[in-house]
Amino acid sequence: MDTRFLESVIIVAELGSVAAAARQQGLTAAAISQRLKTLETELGVVLFRRNGKTVQATAECSRLLPHARKMVAQAALLSGALDEDNLAGTLKIGAISTVMTSLLPLTLKHLRKVAPLLVPEIYPGTSVNLHDRISSQELDVIVAIAPPFERSKSLEARNLRSEPLMLMTPASVKPVGGNDFAAIAGILAQMPYIRYDPSSWGGRLAEQFLARHNMVPQLFCTIDSQETMARMVHEGLGVSLVPDWMRVYDTGLDLNWHRVAGDDFNRNIDLVYPGVSPKAPLIAAFCQAITNIHDQLLPNGGNA
Repeated sequence: MDTRFLESVIIVAELGSVAAAARQQGLTAAAISQRLKTLETELGVVLFRRNGKTVQATAECSRLLPHARKMVAQAALLSGALDEDNLAGTLKIGAISTVMTSLLPLTLKHLRKVAPLLVPEIYPGTSVNLHDRISSQELDVIVAIAPPFERSKSLEARNLRSEPLMLMTPASVKPVGGNDFAAIAGILAQMPYIRYDPSSWGGRLAEQFLARHNMVPQLFCTIDSQETMARMVHEGLGVSLVPDWMRVYDTGLDLNWHRVAGDDFNRNIDLVYPGVSPKAPLIAAFCQAITNIHDQLLPNGGNA
């Protein structure tokens, strides 16, 4: 069974169109249709039902798809092992939650177009956990906060973005200037404080800011989920000190963001990967894709 034909089945099922699949694979619609017909004859089943200009996968096709993806992925691994320029094979990607909910979906969408044989495996985690896993070679590339220590010399890193520390408040709170520490302290004294978990590397930056300026807010709770923190602030439960990550992700929440510090308390988000890896072409493709997506969302230089 020709895995190229299986790849066509997968793409047609995802796009719902023979013509769109033909464009993506650089073939004619007639060639794609012939591939489908050949497989239908070989398997003895109908794979798609036509409905005008669109097609819909049959129940038999839906059962076939998971196995087809595995076969295509395995074939890609074999090919990739022989040709380092071929963007085929599995890539194990680790990412922190704010990247998972913002940049990663668009990056994967772009990669599916430019490298359809690249099979991503996505692993969410904290920066601490992800650095441990990249160091132990469990992952191929991670998107995580820069650590407060020197990385292993076997790893390479490049900065994706630098996020200033911000005071996140309900929209009803008037903006304050970054150097107006009296106003910032006043807000923190008046409203409950939702603390970014200080055991995390990002939360540590917020704690250092408070300590430097002798601010002691009234603690409401501690949490290490910035998406949840944003929702809590939106609901009026309090305020929080967090990095400026939401400019790459439109949440629709009613919030105000107040820059409170200079670059000393920035949270740096890095791409980290082995200096030497058999998957170097795949890693490079991913890093380029997420960088391009980031720069499209923030065209004024990338940093928030």
